[in-house]
Amino acid sequence: MRKYLLSSDPNTEGIRRRRLGQFITITIVALLISSAHNVFFGNWRDAILLVSGAVLTLGAYGMAKRGYTQAASATFTLSLLAVLAAIHWLSTGTHDPTLLAYPALMVFTGLLCAPWLFWLEFALIMLNITLLVIAEAQGWRVAKEALPGWPFWIDVTLIMVTVSMSIALIMRDFRHALASLRSENQRVRRSQKEVEFLASHDALTKLPNRLLARDRCEHALALARRAHKQTALLYIDLDNFKTINDSLGHAAGDQLLLTMSERLQTCVRESDTVARQGGDEFLIILECIPAPEIAADIAKQVIQRLAEPLALGPLNITATCSIGVAVAHDQQDDFDSLLQKADMAMYRAKGAGRNAFRIYDDSMNTKATEQLELASKMRVALIKSEFTLHYQPQFDLRSGQIIGAEALVRWRHPELGLVPPGKFIPVAENSGLIVEMGEWIVLEACRQAKCWLDEGLGELVVGINISPIQFRRGDVEQLINHALAQTGLPAHLLELELTESLLLEDSAHLKTILQNLRSLGISFSIDDFGTGYSNLSYLKHFEVERLKIDQSFIRRLSDDAHDEAIVRAIIQVADSLNLHLIAEGIEDTRTLTKLQELGCEQGQGFLWSPAITASEFKRYVQQHQASPSPAA
Repeated sequence: MRKYLLSSDPNTEGIRRRRLGQFITITIVALLISSAHNVFFGNWRDAILLVSGAVLTLGAYGMAKRGYTQAASATFTLSLLAVLAAIHWLSTGTHDPTLLAYPALMVFTGLLCAPWLFWLEFALIMLNITLLVIAEAQGWRVAKEALPGWPFWIDVTLIMVTVSMSIALIMRDFRHALASLRSENQRVRRSQKEVEFLASHDALTKLPNRLLARDRCEHALALARRAHKQTALLYIDLDNFKTINDSLGHAAGDQLLLTMSERLQTCVRESDTVARQGGDEFLIILECIPAPEIAADIAKQVIQRLAEPLALGPLNITATCSIGVAVAHDQQDDFDSLLQKADMAMYRAKGAGRNAFRIYDDSMNTKATEQLELASKMRVALIKSEFTLHYQPQFDLRSGQIIGAEALVRWRHPELGLVPPGKFIPVAENSGLIVEMGEWIVLEACRQAKCWLDEGLGELVVGINISPIQFRRGDVEQLINHALAQTGLPAHLLELELTESLLLEDSAHLKTILQNLRSLGISFSIDDFGTGYSNLSYLKHFEVERLKIDQSFIRRLSDDAHDEAIVRAIIQVADSLNLHLIAEGIEDTRTLTKLQELGCEQGQGFLWSPAITASEFKRYVQQHQASPSPAA
C-alpha cells in the first residue's frame, strides 16, 4: 500500500496529497477541541501545547497545498510527535491517554512518508517511552495517575475518533488498491490470452494464421498417412482486391475480407482448416480426403460462393478469386512443399483469366524452373552483351519512301541459339530485368539512329518499345534525357511506342512524364492498337501522334470481312483525331493495295523486309533511296 501511495504516477500523487491534507485537518480539529476542553477545566499548560501543535500542523497543511508533500509529511509527524512527548513529560507521563496516538502515528508515517522518516519516528517514540519509564521507575519523575472523569473521556474519545477516521481513509485506499490490483490482474490475464490467440490467429478475421496452418497441415498429413488417405491444400487469392481497397477505402477492404472469410468457412467441414495467409490470400486445408476430385469440387464451390454479390458501402460488387490446389501424394510432401505447389497453380489460374482454379502438376514446376534458369541466363547475357538490336523499316505507302524503323531486341544465346522475343520478354518483365534491358535498348537505338543521320541516310525516326514496367519501376524521363544528351540524337527522331494498358492507368504521374518528354520534341505511338480496350479517352488525355494497327488484323485483311471492317474503323478514328496510322505485318501486295484503298498512310512488314541488323538496314536504305517504289 505504501508503494502504491508513494508511486510517481500523477493520479496516485494526487491521492497522497489529498489524504495528507485530510489527516492534517482531522488532527488540527482534534487538537483544537482538546485544547478547548483543557482551557475549560483550567489545564492551561496542556492547552498551550495543543495549540502550538495545531499551529505547527497548520504550517504542514500549507506546505501540502503548495505541493511540498514530503516536507509537509515530515513537519506534520515530527510536530505531532513533539507535542505528544511534551504532554507526556509535563503531564501524566506513562498514564496519559495520548499514548494511544503512537500506533496511529506510526501507521501514517509508514504509509505516507519515506522509510527513513518512519524509522526515525519509531526510534524517537521508543526513546521517549523508555526515558519516561526509566525516569518514573528511578523516581526522577513522579507519575501522575490520570483519574477517570470527563477530561479523561474527552481525551480518549478525541484520540479514538482521530485514529478511527484516519484508519478509515487508509483502509479505503487499501480497498481501492486491492480492487485496482484485481482489475489489473484480470486485464493482464486477458492480454495474455489475446497475445496467445494473436500469435496463432489473424487479428482481423480471427482465422488461423500461417503458423497455426502449418501445424494443422502437418497434423493432417500425418493423419492421412495413417488412414491411407490424402491431404489437399487450396491457395486462394482474391482477384483485383487492390482495386477495391484503393477505390472504396481500407475499411471496405477489411469488410470484404471478413465476408470472404465467413463464406470460406461455409464451404468446408469442421475438421478442415480455413486460414489467412496474409493480405488477400487464404488457405484451406482439406483433411483425409479419399480422392483429389474432392479438392476440385471444393474449389468449384469456393469460386461460386465467393462470387455471390455483396454490399460494400453504396455499391454492390462481385468479388472473384483464383485458386491453386495441391494434393499430397507421397511421404516427402510437407506444408512448405504443398504451399509452393499450390502457389504455382494459383498463378496459373490467374494467367488463365482469373475466377478459376488449377490443380498442380509437375509441368508447372518445370516451367517455373525454366523461367528461373532463363532469367539467370539473361542476367549473364546483359553482362556479356549477347543482346542485339534489329531494325524493321517503315514506309510511307503513298511515296514509297522509308520514314523510319522499329527497333526490336534479339537474343542469340551460345547454347540455346536464337531465343524468340515472345519467350524472353515476359520473363524479363516478371523478373524486373526489363528495366536494365530497356536502358540498354534506348541508349543503343539512339546511338545507331545518330550514326545513320551522320552517315547521310536522312532523318529516320526510330521507334522504341517501352514496357509499362519501365514506367513503374524505372526513371524513363531521366533515361531519355541522358540518351539524347549522350548520343546527340535530335529528339524529333525518337518515337516511344506505348501499350494501351499503360495509358489506361491514367495517372497524373504518367501524364506529367509524357508531357515533359513531349516538350523535348519526342513523339508517341500506341503499339498493337485494336487488341486492347475500347475506351479511347486516353487518346485525348495523352495526345499520342500515331497508332499502330496490330498485325493480327492485317494478315487476313484481304480475306476476312470482319478484319477489314475493324481496320476501316481504326482508320476512321485516326482520321477523325488527326493521328498518323501505320499497319504492321504487311506481307503481300494484295494487303498493301487494300490498305492504300482504305486510306492507310504508313506500313511495315515482310513485304519489304524483316527486322535486320544495323549494317544490313543501312545498305537496305541506301539501295531503296536509289530506286524507291511504293511496293518495293
